[in-house]
Amino acid sequence: MNRKILALNLALLALLGMLGWMLRAHWRETRARELATLSKAARKIEVLPPPSPAPPEAAVPANYLEVAQKTLFSKDRNPNVIVEVAPPPEPKPEEPTPPRPFYFGQMGFGQQPVALLSVEKGGQKGFHVGDEVGPFKLVAFNRETITFEWNGKTLEYPLAELKPKEPQAAQQAAAAAAAAATPSKPQSLTPAITIVEDKPTLGAQNGEIRSCVTGDKSPAGTIKDGFRKSIVNGPFGPMCQWEPIK
Repeated sequence: MNRKILALNLALLALLGMLGWMLRAHWRETRARELATLSKAARKIEVLPPPSPAPPEAAVPANYLEVAQKTLFSKDRNPNVIVEVAPPPEPKPEEPTPPRPFYFGQMGFGQQPVALLSVEKGGQKGFHVGDEVGPFKLVAFNRETITFEWNGKTLEYPLAELKPKEPQAAQQAAAAAAAAATPSKPQSLTPAITIVEDKPTLGAQNGEIRSCVTGDKSPAGTIKDGFRKSIVNGPFGPMCQWEPIK
C-alpha cells in the first residue's frame, strides 16, 4: 500500500515539473517576441500642421442691443415706456320701449283736435298735442299716423297698429279699471249712460248675482230683467257679472 502511494506521489511530482518547464518555455518565447518588437525603429510619418483658425468678427454694437434693453437694473427690463390705455366703457343696454297707448279715434273741436287714447291699466281719454300720455308725449297726429316723443326719441306709428285687436275686451277692461279707480257710490245712483237691451241672456245665479253667458258682447251698464251688467277686477283679470238693481 505504501508503495502505491509513493508511486502516485512520484507521478504527481513529475507532472508538476513538466508543467513548470512548459510554463517557463512559453514565458521565454513571449519575452523574446516582445524584445524583438521593441527593438525595431519607429517608422517616420509626416504630420501636417493644423489650419489656422478664422479670425473673429468685429464686434457690432447693434448685435448687443437686446442685452442693453433687457437690463437687470430695470423693473420691466425694457427701455420703452408702455402706456396702458383704459378700455372704452361698455355701451349701456338700450332701454326697451314701454307699451304703446291704444288708439280709439280722434275728434276735432275748433283748432285743437283731440286723440282718444288709453295707456296700460287706464281708460280712454282725450289728449291734445303736447300732452303726456303715460311715459310718452304726444307730438302730432293725423288720419294715418301718430307721433310720440319718448326718452329723447321721436316714435311714429300708423294708427292701425295702435288700435286694440279686441275692441269689446279693451272696452270692458277700461270700464273695469275706471270702476276700480272710482270711489264707491250708493247703489241707487245709476250711470250717466244706461243702455237697455233685450238681447243679452242672464247666466246661472250665485246668490243675488247672476253670471254672464259665454259670447255675451253687450257693454257694461246694460240692464236686463232688473239686473245691470258690470265688469269687476278678479284675481285672473276682468270678470263679467249681472248685479241686481236696488
